[in-house]
Amino acid sequence: MCIREASKTLSTRGALLLRGGCFVLVLALVGACGVDRGDFIAGADYEPCKSNLPVCQQTAGCALGENKYIEGDFPGYRNFVVTTPADTVIVVKIFFETRQHPGEDTEIIWYEPSCYDFYRYRSEGEDIFAIAGGDRVFEREQMVRNAGDHLVEVYSDAYAHYLIRVELKTPM
Repeated sequence: MCIREASKTLSTRGALLLRGGCFVLVLALVGACGVDRGDFIAGADYEPCKSNLPVCQQTAGCALGENKYIEGDFPGYRNFVVTTPADTVIVVKIFFETRQHPGEDTEIIWYEPSCYDFYRYRSEGEDIFAIAGGDRVFEREQMVRNAGDHLVEVYSDAYAHYLIRVELKTPM
């Protein structure tokens, strides 16, 4: 009897230890899934974005491609030019290095080269930090129809330090 009781006790303790160990492993894996600054900028060079490129009857700070990133602070406004072939999806990726307050209004505007046609994303009070999730990357994409230089404007009243990259999805 004593051996059976001891065996049950050890089995119960062993099961608890195993469950506890699995829980710790799951927590470690979940924590490892996030994106850090190095992951976000991997393969890209910093662009100071302090130029004056004429576009859409104004000037943009820089031309941004997949191999560049910019950095700054919200609240505020940033603009840049993205050059694409026709029928390309421009993905704007914003990595929040710090997050103090999500604000109420974040907007991204993609212009066609003519500057008359444009597409707008508005957060309309949604929590952009919650949308970005644990990896802290907020993404929005838009198909542009015409080849050429596209002005992209980003405005937010959030309080955060950010990095921005773009990804281009071109037709096959």
